[in-house]
Amino acid sequence: MSTNWTPDQKKVIDLRNRNLLVSAAAGSGKTAVLIERILSLISDPVRPVDIDELLVVTFTRAAAGEMRERLNAAIEKKLSEGEENEHLTRQLTLIQSAQITTIDSFCSYILKNYFHVIGLDPNYRVMDEGEGKLLRTQVVQELLESRFEEESPEFRHFVECVATGKNDQILEDSILRLYEFSMSHPYPEKWLQECLAVYSATAMEEFEQSSWLESWLLSARERIEDLEALLETALVICGEPGGPYIYEPAIVSDLENFQKLKGAASYRELYTAIHSMEKWARLSSKKDETIRENKKNQVKAIREEVKTEIKALQEEYFAETPETEFKDMQAAGRPMKVLVELTLAFIKAFTEEKRVRNLCDFHDMEHLALSILVDEEGKPTDTAKELSGRFREIMIDEYQDSNLVQEAILTAVSRVHEGIRNIFMVGDVKQSIYRFRLARPELFLEKYEAYTLDDSDCQRIDLKQNFRSRREILAFTNEIFREVMRENPGKILYTAETALYPGAVYPETEPLAQRPELLLLDLDEEESLVEQLRMTPGELEAEMSGQRILRMVGKEEIFDKTTGGMRKVEFKDIVILFRSPAAFAESYGKVLESMGIPVYVGTRSGYFSAREVQVVLSLLKIIDNSSQDIPLAAVLLSSIGGFSKKETALIKSSAGEEKTFHESCRWYLENGEDEKLCKKLQDFYAMLEDFRQQATFTPIHELLWYLFDVTGYAEEVAAMPAGEQRAQNLNMLVQKAWDYEKTSYRGLFNFIRYIENLQKYDVDYGEARSLGENRNVVQIMSIHRSKGLEFPVVFLGGLEKQFNRMDTRSRMVLDADLGIGFDMVDPVLRIRRTTLFKRCIQAKLNDDNLGEEIRVLYVALTRAREKLILTGAVSGLEKKVERWCQSAFPQKYGLSYQNLSGAGGYLDFLMPVLFKYESAEAFLIKMGYERVFRKEENPVWSTPFSLQRVTVQELLAGGVTQEAEKALDLQWLNLLRPDEIYEPVFHEILEERMKEEKNGPRIPVKLTVSQLKRQSETELQEESEVLYENGPEEEKDWEAWENVFEEPLLKEAAADEEKDWSADWLVPAENARKMNKSPESTEIVEEVLTEVDEIIPEFLKEKAPVRGAARGTAYHIFLQYLDFNRAESLAEVREQLRELKAKGRLTEEEAACIDCRRIRKLAGGTLGKRMAKAQREGCLFREQHFIYAIPADRVYPEAEKERTLLIQGVVDAYFEEADGLILVDYKTDRVEKGAEEELLQKYAPQLNYYTEALEQLTGRKVKEKILYSLRLQKELREN
Repeated sequence: MSTNWTPDQKKVIDLRNRNLLVSAAAGSGKTAVLIERILSLISDPVRPVDIDELLVVTFTRAAAGEMRERLNAAIEKKLSEGEENEHLTRQLTLIQSAQITTIDSFCSYILKNYFHVIGLDPNYRVMDEGEGKLLRTQVVQELLESRFEEESPEFRHFVECVATGKNDQILEDSILRLYEFSMSHPYPEKWLQECLAVYSATAMEEFEQSSWLESWLLSARERIEDLEALLETALVICGEPGGPYIYEPAIVSDLENFQKLKGAASYRELYTAIHSMEKWARLSSKKDETIRENKKNQVKAIREEVKTEIKALQEEYFAETPETEFKDMQAAGRPMKVLVELTLAFIKAFTEEKRVRNLCDFHDMEHLALSILVDEEGKPTDTAKELSGRFREIMIDEYQDSNLVQEAILTAVSRVHEGIRNIFMVGDVKQSIYRFRLARPELFLEKYEAYTLDDSDCQRIDLKQNFRSRREILAFTNEIFREVMRENPGKILYTAETALYPGAVYPETEPLAQRPELLLLDLDEEESLVEQLRMTPGELEAEMSGQRILRMVGKEEIFDKTTGGMRKVEFKDIVILFRSPAAFAESYGKVLESMGIPVYVGTRSGYFSAREVQVVLSLLKIIDNSSQDIPLAAVLLSSIGGFSKKETALIKSSAGEEKTFHESCRWYLENGEDEKLCKKLQDFYAMLEDFRQQATFTPIHELLWYLFDVTGYAEEVAAMPAGEQRAQNLNMLVQKAWDYEKTSYRGLFNFIRYIENLQKYDVDYGEARSLGENRNVVQIMSIHRSKGLEFPVVFLGGLEKQFNRMDTRSRMVLDADLGIGFDMVDPVLRIRRTTLFKRCIQAKLNDDNLGEEIRVLYVALTRAREKLILTGAVSGLEKKVERWCQSAFPQKYGLSYQNLSGAGGYLDFLMPVLFKYESAEAFLIKMGYERVFRKEENPVWSTPFSLQRVTVQELLAGGVTQEAEKALDLQWLNLLRPDEIYEPVFHEILEERMKEEKNGPRIPVKLTVSQLKRQSETELQEESEVLYENGPEEEKDWEAWENVFEEPLLKEAAADEEKDWSADWLVPAENARKMNKSPESTEIVEEVLTEVDEIIPEFLKEKAPVRGAARGTAYHIFLQYLDFNRAESLAEVREQLRELKAKGRLTEEEAACIDCRRIRKLAGGTLGKRMAKAQREGCLFREQHFIYAIPADRVYPEAEKERTLLIQGVVDAYFEEADGLILVDYKTDRVEKGAEEELLQKYAPQLNYYTEALEQLTGRKVKEKILYSLRLQKELREN
């Protein structure tokens, strides 16, 4: 069935030979359109393009992989629908090598193919984040040490200005921060030199004519115009019926003064004009009963706001004379020059160190690629021209998140130098939320303004329709962002051109059922009660959200796309989003779980704060250096040490106050009175000495396994509450140690520094995941992580949390356009003063940050499909409501710059807007406010919403009610008497059914295919593989494995369980020798792997014979993930086995079960080659779950005719060929040669059910049914 594209989408797909910018709103189907455009290019009947002639750049590897898969499927579909097309068929091969990639991967491709152009060693290695930070720290410390030795006057002055505390850590941080920021520029050295020029003005006139000051004056005038508009609003209110007309003269006087401010042409003139406004006209005190008090107060509030803003301008920008500001800039230039010189020296030294070690980081990859593609004059090189000749079109997804370096690289490989425009860009600047990664949404905005909507060689197309969300959510989003997404400060004006329009079709429901909700928890109403509860605001908010979830799940309905009908809400339909989950996720998770709500917290932080990780890191620290008090105390008090708090206190008190804790331990070891405690300490230090000896020659990952083996700590944490999570955290630590071993650093000391640097620079991996995210759980995640996703029900929590403004408050502020803002410091007089330039950068950063926060809020609101609920726990609600009301002018569209720039959190954006609409009336009346509301009849811009104030008392009452309902349900059930007939009709029906069950065999509701197979067998035979020489008592029925894996949840748990193991496990030699004894060992003549000794903790070592079902599980998992195209030799098969082991897909025990030669024989045979070809073409499918209904009398003849039976199973594999499907079922039964026909007969019913299920599932005919016996290493087919 063809897709019905909108006219705008069709233009995006069809337009050619131009630069095309697609501004795609949230949910507008941009990815589908992009894929369709690629398909149309490669299937163009006149001038088809090969897919490897396109460069498609996406933001993440996952997005690139998904796009490649979707394109592969789309090409397959096109081929299946039409005649044979040689060109399209070739694309299936070319797609594997096509440049559908991230910018990092594309830069890597350039370096690997053109390294010789810049003299780069092709054997370079890309550093990981931890290694990079270690090396940067080492280089910057060596640089500073050399400068301290030189002791130049300029450097000393710099140190005195910057490092005013007791240590010089701020020097390192300043250099590294400036380096990191500069690397987002195509030419960092040039940018740093330009930053110095700002401080080089030698005369007052030159200072006043600076471009940065002119730019700031322009924004100051805009700010003044906004204040003037507020006064004009006040003047309008004065002239309204009931308005305070007596205030008109004062307002008119204020407006005259503002004319003088607007007329100031220079900084000096504005300084004079703003200081002349220190005296304001007095408001008339005349009384008039016709004047309405609320309008009078409104005008007063507006005037006070204007006066406050003018005073803030005076204090912030005009407190010092222009001459003083000029002198401060000159003084700040001196340390600034040294900082830039140090940063340039660091770039050079760091680059040299990386070249010596043959390393690259991600910054290098971009900048080296740029140096290959662009010469010193900024023109494309011959290499760039060669590459541009290969690409017919450059396609950039998520263009709003590009930076200047990426822009330069992609422009260089386009054909713009030939006068040909062939760049296709798609994105949504309203969703640009990666400023912290130095993304430049300005690139998108520049083109958005410059490109025309009419037909041209630089054209823009807007995709406005949203095919994701209900109309109510879109209208709510529109009414919010029409007010808050402004050109100043956000640089984006939300208009009818950029608004969201409904495109999705949903069934009609109760009009108010889908309205957005805002729940505000008032923390001030019962302060004493809050204190008694001893719950944090976050926990109380979680309780409020939990109660709303429980009222929703199983009761309210949402639309199910799969069935096309309505169904009840489930936990898995709900996500809770936070701007910063670290502040809320843990408390939310605990509260929701205590309410019986299953929850999954998908945070990227919390790993290093996990107790088990801290204990092991503390142990490593004291192995390296036992004279560390805090780590020593942590280990002693853990189960590793086994000391109690009383014992450690006794040790410290006995040794005396003058001794440190580690000295006290050593003293007590020699002089302690308690013999048992002394013996305990002696054993501990003996163990520590053993660990220290091991550390001198053992790789860190093996040392960790040794520690776990000796102490039993891994086993212990696995037995604790949330033990699976804790065990995986330790596994992740082993993985990090394994990653560390791959770096250029060695040894325990450097590993500890490696981890400390990861902690210091906030490189937190998040706790290891142990729960599949597709389970029936409520998810908690960050807004950033939710980008690109959608959910039926979205909760947006933590609305009261204040914005992070740390980057505007630091001593050095950085901006890509303006440069580096620095303080003036006089080390002699001990004076520090913020320069005017720094204040201008701070103002710009504040605006940029607010613009980013507005866009983050937009992303959050547009994730919901059907239900949007916003929550916040608010302190000082009454005062905040008063402030929000003063900003909410119903007659005015768009919040003022003052309102937006003064916002501390999302509620300051939302509430002034919502208070303009009638839906807020009930809330405001309860808070004691009466006001006029906006009448908005256009459904695009307005929708009813629910605004509720919840008190702590009401919250507790709601919790009690829910608990009471549960208790009443149980109580009612307990009161029921089994001998009482409550519903005669139902009793009669049940009695009849039970009579049938008693008189005849029970007919189940569901059967697995394996159960059906057993039912059809006349004699049940033991089914077990004999791949190794084990006795029959060690074998289990292979069907036990199939029964387990035909239960979807258990199958999912086994296949998706995430485990990170660091060691590169191989097949043990003992098993390999057994393989050589098998009769088939001569069929593949390749060496078995030699034995590798490894340190593995006891709890992972094999303790029992391997059972048949476990072996079957192992083979099945391996075949599920086997890449048939990388199985051309025994070595390749073994490599895949190691990879699956490292990824945690197979355990050590399971990996040891697998004879790789049997897998190689399968892959090298006719069936394996057919499966490899199908895999390349995207036509191989494995582990296909199914469930379908058949008449029950097919299995149970005595069953009623209308009764059905559900058949459930898992197809091992099937693949598509042009004339039908081929079904493959792997078997490991004990079977002798010559008994093939028996095996086929045994499994014939099972294969028939699989065939029936597949044909129903796919709509295609199964042309072959193949039973592959791993025992016989042979394909078996029905005659």
